[in-house]
Amino acid sequence: MKKLTGILLCLAAGFMLGANADKSFSVDQTFGGEVPAEGKAVNLKQAIADMEQGKKGFVKIQGQITEVCQAKGCWMILVDGDTYARVTFEDYGFFVPIETSMQRTVIYGELSEHILSGAQAEHFAQDAGAQSTLKLEGEVREYSILARAVQLQNRS
Repeated sequence: MKKLTGILLCLAAGFMLGANADKSFSVDQTFGGEVPAEGKAVNLKQAIADMEQGKKGFVKIQGQITEVCQAKGCWMILVDGDTYARVTFEDYGFFVPIETSMQRTVIYGELSEHILSGAQAEHFAQDAGAQSTLKLEGEVREYSILARAVQLQNRS
């Protein structure tokens, strides 16, 4: 019975997230600079594929925020299916509210790939608090976005 309840809860959560994905994005809050009006936002997997084919520079990436630094909102996790990127903010010049988790976003920034040390991974896990869903042990290869601007859509 517990397995059935768990499966039903997972299906319901997936349905709610999937239903929200088809709705058009509406900006409710902006942090940092301006997101350029020109150019279409791509999902994280497409941005990674573009980067791996040599495309560099700033890009508009859309997705869902699942985790935020609970200490002060100085980083967040953007997900696209089973792929994620850690978002930090240019020049440490702005933060997002710590309750930003589970909101849709458009981020304007530079995408890269790097390796976190075990100490860095542990630090990020502690900052995420009880909400962390990522398994960060030892050295971790991850994508990151240095954001110049962040747009959020309020939960509806």
